[in-house]
Amino acid sequence: MPLQRRAGVAVLTRAREHVDAGEFAAALELLSELLSGLPTDPRRARPVEAESVALQTGVLLSLGEPYAARGWAAYGHAAFRRLYGERDRRTLHALGLLGAVLTRVGAHGRAAKQYQTLIGIYTELEGAQSEKTLAARADLATVEHARGQCVTARLRLANVVAEHQQAYGSAHPVGVRMLARLAAMWRDCGDFDHAHALLAEARANAAGLGPEIHELLAAAALAPAAERHLCGSDPLPDKPLSPVELTVPRPIEEDTVLVPVIEEAFIRPFSTMSYLPAHPELTEWAPSPRAEQSPQGVALQMSPATMALIAAIVGIVAVAVLLVLLISAARNG
Repeated sequence: MPLQRRAGVAVLTRAREHVDAGEFAAALELLSELLSGLPTDPRRARPVEAESVALQTGVLLSLGEPYAARGWAAYGHAAFRRLYGERDRRTLHALGLLGAVLTRVGAHGRAAKQYQTLIGIYTELEGAQSEKTLAARADLATVEHARGQCVTARLRLANVVAEHQQAYGSAHPVGVRMLARLAAMWRDCGDFDHAHALLAEARANAAGLGPEIHELLAAAALAPAAERHLCGSDPLPDKPLSPVELTVPRPIEEDTVLVPVIEEAFIRPFSTMSYLPAHPELTEWAPSPRAEQSPQGVALQMSPATMALIAAIVGIVAVAVLLVLLISAARNG
């Protein structure tokens, strides 16, 4: 491994240690060193740079800086997609981070599209009842609720909770968090009876879990209704929606008004914060060898416009040479 790459891996490892210890300022300082020479084109990023960007995104989210994280999230997803493909776990991790960032800044339409993609890929890779598929569906419900599609969001999340409990038991910490989030949805929509009943169920299910979950539920019980939440005109369905209908989201229109989602511990996105480290990072990392590109490979990466410009220049030079030869021949004749 080249010396520069070894140094980058060592700095990234130290940054992760700071993140695990909650020392975000120290982590950001190290990450700024790693990212100082980051290429502007994410397609040129090396693996250690892509992972540093992902960690930077997670740190900024943990610090409550989603707007600062937005550019990093988009860059990281593009870099991982170029390095490992659309369906690699690292690319999906970066896509989940991008969805979380877009949700936090209020770009709900674009966030929903990321979660739709996650749902589709995780369903194909791991099945409709896998933890990550259910978590991505729960995240989508959170986005729908923020968009004012309250009935659809509550139905979707309630359906996910039921499926999660059936597959993993009612005492699973993620299932408890989902219940707390469903209670928050009812609370924001003004139905405090439903909210209290769901929180009581969550507390009963969490009886044997650790203190973190109980602190989360205590915070949820004291949280007021979101003042900025606006319930849309989402009508009640004439008949219950099937799991298939709730798995396939409605088409998403672009947002016209951005309403940021305020971060609360019990409404953090389930997919990016539950099945990955508490402060997102990529585990089991090993640098991938990058073969030196041949001149032919570089030429193949040129855009069509560049190729056309080069062809035009070559043509002009050829015509000029031909004219010189003709003039010389005429004079000699």
